[in-house]
Amino acid sequence: MQLIESSIIGLRSARHRMASGSKRPVVTLFPMVHIGEPDFYETVYAQACKADVVLTEGIQSPMVRRLTRSYRWIDLENLGLVLQPRFPTPPPGCRVLNADLSGDEFEAAWRDLPLWLRFAAPQRSAFVGLRHRLRLSRQSLVSGVSSLNDKASRASAFEWDTPGYDLAGPIRRLRDDRLCSILLGLLEENHDREMSISVVYGASHMPAVLRLLRTYGEYRPAGSEWLTAISL
Repeated sequence: MQLIESSIIGLRSARHRMASGSKRPVVTLFPMVHIGEPDFYETVYAQACKADVVLTEGIQSPMVRRLTRSYRWIDLENLGLVLQPRFPTPPPGCRVLNADLSGDEFEAAWRDLPLWLRFAAPQRSAFVGLRHRLRLSRQSLVSGVSSLNDKASRASAFEWDTPGYDLAGPIRRLRDDRLCSILLGLLEENHDREMSISVVYGASHMPAVLRLLRTYGEYRPAGSEWLTAISL
């Protein structure tokens, strides 16, 4: 199943509505990229807020800010792009849950990584951020992201996003596990009632969500739509 598509027309994200014949809740996946056009985020958030529950990501940690300099230092205004904004206050009837690690949990997992990686990843992030600041264009930004499906390598798809991402696999798996655990809890608690759930989370975590949905309730696509994150 295609999640992200990089092509000559730009970078697109595939919104997938997933339904099961035996379970009542409907789950809509919004694979996110962390840099895009303002209209992309407005559209995603408006659609996601139509659900009863929205699962989002976000880790409050000084180290996370250092690791994400590679895209926060991009001259986004000149490119007509923005960083992914915080999820807005939802309308009545919609509940937003952070399905990510806490800052303390991230810091504890970070301390368990090899020392050389903890030293190298922030340095590389700064180097990549400066290079992007000087040379990045919309074309190079889009071409630097490989298309992603639920079986593709997550590291190769997002090399420009978070340096050291693949090397920090244990943290990635912890985040996958936290997201899937919260989603599974919602599905089990509401398996026999009408309910809608939106998952607004980094695209690289969606393969884990799809595996959960297929295993738990044989969920299948019930409608998909391409949303343009960056147009060329």
